[in-house]
Amino acid sequence: MMRLLLLLLLISLTAQAQFTLRGRVVNAADGQPVPFCSVFLANTTKGTTADENGSFVLANLPAGRFDLVVSSVGFETLASPINTNQPASLLIRIMPSANQLAEVQVRANRDPEWLEQLGVFLKNFIGTSKNAQECKIINQNALWFDDNRATMRMTGGAREPLIIDNKALGYRIRYVLEQFLFDYGNKSVSYLGYPVYELMKPRGRREALRWEKARTEAYRGSSMHFMRTLYAKKTAEEGFEIRRVLERTDSSKVAGQWRIKKARYLVKDALPATFLLSEEASTDSTTALSFENLIQVTYTLEKESPEYVRSLSPFSEKLSPGGPQTSLIYLTEPTVTIERNGNFYNPLGVIFEGYWGWEKMAELLPLTYEP
Repeated sequence: MMRLLLLLLLISLTAQAQFTLRGRVVNAADGQPVPFCSVFLANTTKGTTADENGSFVLANLPAGRFDLVVSSVGFETLASPINTNQPASLLIRIMPSANQLAEVQVRANRDPEWLEQLGVFLKNFIGTSKNAQECKIINQNALWFDDNRATMRMTGGAREPLIIDNKALGYRIRYVLEQFLFDYGNKSVSYLGYPVYELMKPRGRREALRWEKARTEAYRGSSMHFMRTLYAKKTAEEGFEIRRVLERTDSSKVAGQWRIKKARYLVKDALPATFLLSEEASTDSTTALSFENLIQVTYTLEKESPEYVRSLSPFSEKLSPGGPQTSLIYLTEPTVTIERNGNFYNPLGVIFEGYWGWEKMAELLPLTYEP
């Protein structure tokens, strides 16, 4: 009897943890409905298409804070944070797009210059990992690029949501790409967008097991894994080591000219998770990430992939065996809020270097993923 009661209680609690969002999307200019627009929670598997009246229902949602995204061709993308455990009937107004990319020369995919820019984009958006080899953008002709050699920067975007098939992890991803920037001089990349994931149907049990194994491997040691362990204050138990990195600027005079070089020094003593967190800025449901300077995070339970080691020494004939996965993080804002599921706000408030900086779209999992 006790086991039966516990089972019924578990079923009841699980049912209570699911929420529903209902709403209607209209044109902010004239109040008319926007039919068949895309409505989803970013970085999850929860999405739908509005009907001809702009009405939508998102059911079976997990509790928490997510970005609710509304996207339609000819309109500006709307992304707004929302708490799913505060159900409401929403009236969403989206603005017609004023920028139709008139200033950008959209080239056909046979243009050699466009193909070269596409190669830069794929390398820095999809990635160069083993999973990236099974990751393909179906509608890559929707991409546009603007390569400014004077500023050594390439910007880009998409005229419609990108459809990405990740056959390594078993997801079809609709990605609303808002902006892409690659800096040739600094070899740095940044992009902002909103993905929604759809589970692919496996061809059989073998493929289903392959996808589950690949997802587990992608999750272990990832930035999402780390953020979840930070929230739970269990970084050490999960295999993460945290250390400070100090930066110093050295100057020297060579041939009558001053040369400035930045040097980084690792502090060997490992730190607890609480070193990175602010108790004052935390709440009952969130944890606040707050620290100064650079932090090195090492995941001791897995080695760096051969593809990553190759990226560090692309012209070397013999690869080193690679050490444990090591990343650097620093904040661009005083505090960043972490959710239980590993999500964090503002996403541009945290910059990754090293292994996490190398991992791109082909390695990402939805926030609803549980190993």
